Amino acid sequence: MTWRGTAVLALLLAIGVAVGYGASWTLGANPSGTGPAAPVPASPSLPVDPVPELLDDPEFPPLATGLPLVRQSVGAGDFQMTLPVPKGWSYFENSLNEWQWRPPDQPAFGYVLRVEQVLSNRRSIAWTLDRRLAELREDESNVEVLAQTRDSLHFTFVTANHLRYGYLRWLDLTGSDNAQVEIAVTGREVDDPGMADLIARVGSGVRLG
Repeated sequence: MTWRGTAVLALLLAIGVAVGYGASWTLGANPSGTGPAAPVPASPSLPVDPVPELLDDPEFPPLATGLPLVRQSVGAGDFQMTLPVPKGWSYFENSLNEWQWRPPDQPAFGYVLRVEQVLSNRRSIAWTLDRRLAELREDESNVEVLAQTRDSLHFTFVTANHLRYGYLRWLDLTGSDNAQVEIAVTGREVDDPGMADLIARVGSGVRLG
C-alpha cells in the first residue's frame, strides 16, 4: 500500500470514530422510548356541568305569602282528592293523575303549582324522594339541593339558561308510609318565600276522596 492509500484509510477511520461518538452522545441526551414512560401533566379538564350564562327572570310580581286559597276536587273514583289551591289561578290537567295551577297571563319562567297522585307506585316516601332526586340530576342541569327532610326537597336547577327554585313534598294520606301525592312548586329566586309558604299550606290540606 502506498503512503497515499495509508493516509486515506487513516482519514476514513477517524471520520468513523467521530460519527460514532456523535451518535452515542445524541442518543444519550435524547434517549429512545424503550424505558418506562414518565407521567405527562394533563391540561386542566373542563367542568362536567358548567354553569351557563343565565338570563334575567321575567318581570312579574313575586309570589306572595298568605295567598287566599279555595278547595278544588281533582281525579275521579278511587283516585279523587280535594286540596286547597290559590284563588284565581288558571287550572291545567296534564294527565289523569297530574294537575297544574298558575296565575293567568303570567310570562314563561314564572311560578307554578303542580300536584300528582302517585298511588300506583306503592313505594315509600324515602324511596320516592331518592328516585326523584336521581331523576332531577339526570334530567336537569346544575341541580343543587338547598335543604332536605324525610319527605321534602328544596333545590335549584338551570333550565333554558334560567335559574329556577323548586320545592317537592310527598304525602302519605293513609298511614301506609307510601308516597301517595307529590306536590311541587317551581319559580324564581324572588318567589322562594312564597313557594315555601304555598307548598306547606297546600300539603296540609290535601284529602283523598
